[in-house]
Amino acid sequence: MPKRVFQTIPDELLEVAEGAADYFDKMGYTVRVEKTELGFPSTPALLCSRLRTKVIVEVDAIVRIERLEQWAAYGRSAGDDLRVVLWLPREECLESGGEIRMRELGIGCTVFSAKSPIEKISGRDLALNVTLPPIETLPKPARQVLGPAYEQFGAALWREGFETACQAFEAEARRYLKRHRARIQLAGKKGPEQIMPAAVDKMTMGQLAGTYMRILNQNTNDSTIGKTLASVNKDRIAVAHHKGKKVTERRLRTNVGRHMWSLVNGLKLAL
Repeated sequence: MPKRVFQTIPDELLEVAEGAADYFDKMGYTVRVEKTELGFPSTPALLCSRLRTKVIVEVDAIVRIERLEQWAAYGRSAGDDLRVVLWLPREECLESGGEIRMRELGIGCTVFSAKSPIEKISGRDLALNVTLPPIETLPKPARQVLGPAYEQFGAALWREGFETACQAFEAEARRYLKRHRARIQLAGKKGPEQIMPAAVDKMTMGQLAGTYMRILNQNTNDSTIGKTLASVNKDRIAVAHHKGKKVTERRLRTNVGRHMWSLVNGLKLAL
């Protein structure tokens, strides 16, 4: 690999910049040194790209809040998945006041180590504005099944968090059908049909949604669970199988906040 040439990084931070470049290269990013784009508030040490995600990497010995605030403001206007991460040479460079503000801004922070970098703060997708229902307000059974999705959102893995929430809701929707099979009858070609648990286990989410729509004399819970399955199914398929497509990304970014509220509410009913 050709030696990277940094023009804006002081000599004492070159090892940190090289370490950051090596890390992102190892993680599958295309790494460009001191690459700027129209609108950037300043020239970053690194611009790293992977699929639909861009990561701005700043390398410094101190936390320059004003500079990071400019990056955060730009990121919120970017419209795409843009994250900003500050790499520091030592943990003591991250004083508590700076850490608090960086968390508020959604700026990530990693402390350089020759053995393995230490992530102190996960950088968020700055252009994504999603506020989930407070998890502490949910019943404990809902917290137990949705906790992993909330943790993924907290770690800036919102696509994975959405997929996890879909899987949790789908599993509870199956259990709901089987739990209420004595009451539920389905509209069939030759008249009412009974729920067959083995068949429920084999259904895709789309088929499961269709089964809910066939319930005779639906109550509110039946109807809401079925509509939620149908509503999230297209984006659930997209995030599972077409994650790299531009149209998938744009639609999911638009819908994910609304979907998460629907999933949370539907799961409470299914439980």
